Amino acid sequence: MHKNLFSVLWLCLLMVSVESLDAQSGMFSNKYHSNSEVQQILKQLQQKNPDQIQVHTIATSPGGEAITVIEIGKNLTGVPAIFVGANLEGNIPLATEGALGLAKMLLDSVKFTSGLKWYIMALPNPDASKCYFSTAKYDRTANDFFINNDVDESINEDGYEDLNGDGLITQIRAKDLTGTYNCSKKDPRIMVQADAKKNERGIYKIYAEGIDNDSDGEYNEDGEGGINIGIAFPHLFPKNKKEAGLWPGQTPEVYGIMKFIYDRPNIAMVYTLGNSNFCMNPPKGGRKGDVVLESIKIPNRYANQLGVDASRLYQMDEIIALLKPTVPSHIDITPSFIASYFGLGAAVNPMEDDLKFYTKLSEEYKKYLKIKNFSIETLESAPDKDGSFELWAYYHLGVPSFSMNLFSIPKVKDEKKVEKGSESTEKVEKKNSDELSDKDKALLSYSEKEFGGKGFVEWQKFNHPTLGEVEIGGFVPYLESTPKPEKIDSLLNVQLPWLLQLSKKLPNVSLTEEKITDMGAGVYRIELYIENKGYLAYPISMGERNKQPSPIVVILDGDVEFLEGLKRTPIGRIGGNQIKKLTWLIKTEKKPTISVKLESATFGSEVKQIKIGGKS
Repeated sequence: MHKNLFSVLWLCLLMVSVESLDAQSGMFSNKYHSNSEVQQILKQLQQKNPDQIQVHTIATSPGGEAITVIEIGKNLTGVPAIFVGANLEGNIPLATEGALGLAKMLLDSVKFTSGLKWYIMALPNPDASKCYFSTAKYDRTANDFFINNDVDESINEDGYEDLNGDGLITQIRAKDLTGTYNCSKKDPRIMVQADAKKNERGIYKIYAEGIDNDSDGEYNEDGEGGINIGIAFPHLFPKNKKEAGLWPGQTPEVYGIMKFIYDRPNIAMVYTLGNSNFCMNPPKGGRKGDVVLESIKIPNRYANQLGVDASRLYQMDEIIALLKPTVPSHIDITPSFIASYFGLGAAVNPMEDDLKFYTKLSEEYKKYLKIKNFSIETLESAPDKDGSFELWAYYHLGVPSFSMNLFSIPKVKDEKKVEKGSESTEKVEKKNSDELSDKDKALLSYSEKEFGGKGFVEWQKFNHPTLGEVEIGGFVPYLESTPKPEKIDSLLNVQLPWLLQLSKKLPNVSLTEEKITDMGAGVYRIELYIENKGYLAYPISMGERNKQPSPIVVILDGDVEFLEGLKRTPIGRIGGNQIKKLTWLIKTEKKPTISVKLESATFGSEVKQIKIGGKS
């Protein structure tokens, strides 16, 4: 009952906050911006707010474009920060507008910038993004890094060509006896793969629009550009994909992003605007290769220390019982702690405790969108990709990583019919027995409703120099990811405030109370109580497992002798809305005042003076 009441009150407060942001007119401009325009906007924001804003140039793309991060709160020190990365794959212009819109929201709202610094990267892949503004659009994700995709003597020699001159790179369908595609019986515009299990034979081959420039029998296999920075980060780096590069950080954009973030240990949360949507759907699990924490083989050197058999498998509760006598009492022995302590290997699936807060917050997000009459009956967002920025932030930085997809195509509802011969008037869903996928149906419907059918180029005959008579057509580039510019305002006004509210979920750790007990003979027991007033734990379970981010440390400084406990004591993991007690035994004859310092690279420092002998 109390939990439900709290949820309702929290959502009501959120709505008040959102309405105040909605009331601001002209916050977003209804157009998509090129990188030169983005840089000009950031420069103007800095000029208008010189005491609050700094623009950092963190890299130069292979195409010579500046990669910048705008810092909001440059006047703040000793405070946590949130890093926002948008449009890393370069093919989602709306994500860039979302980053710019978020920056403008923050500058108009002291509530979310007081005691909190923001770093916003609006366009880290400008080489790819320029394709949206080109005379021949195609869904490009690679930057201008030189990569010889077909391993011949030339580079970028076989790219796309706009053969029919419509300014769009679509598809070629060519009849071929060895083809694997047919026209759908339900809609001949859509190509479907022939099903060999049903004894079907294809009559078409599908190509991207262009010609075989290098006469090697392949079409458009070595076009302009090289590395997709959106899949070029270290976690689960897709080494078999040429677009990822040869190693993580090979391209300067990725290296610059990682260096910038690692140089700023105060970054406590990361947002990604792009394809995936952790706000709506928690990070996926089920990847192979993760350590099985239900049955663990203890490494030899730890088995020798504990006096146990290194050859057998142990259950988690057995290991916890073995470790308890050897670990300081203020440290919680959790599965993530054990995985880190024993060095059991890299994690490839989210931690169970972390999935709890992801799931809870996703439920709250859906409730929020429902209240705002914002439909979530859309095609599901793309899953997180191996090598993505959002996965690297969670698994390597060990901080909460939230991604958001600002636009998805509305689903097409199946037709309904009344069952004949039944007195019931209840309608039942028509079974989906056609060949069209939900995605194809949604895209066709969206093209018709929003673009008058121009989201699909009707197949037109063309005399191809090597393939002969073919047809050119298909869905237009960016249809799935990029709504009309006039939709930008409404999409951002509803969704971006949720990211602002998530910032209020950060941990908030402080010294809350102390107790000093005179044990006699100049010996005192000091008990300190550390409180986390925030919603999220610090660190989250993934952070505890990989020992990143930096720990919070309590430092006692004074003219005392430590009998039990250390001068510098990491507090370990502290849960949201929890209190942790630390204890020391000290000896002193002078009854001095000692300094208690709560030190954190993430949250800054807090100092308190305690008079020994002043309390009992």
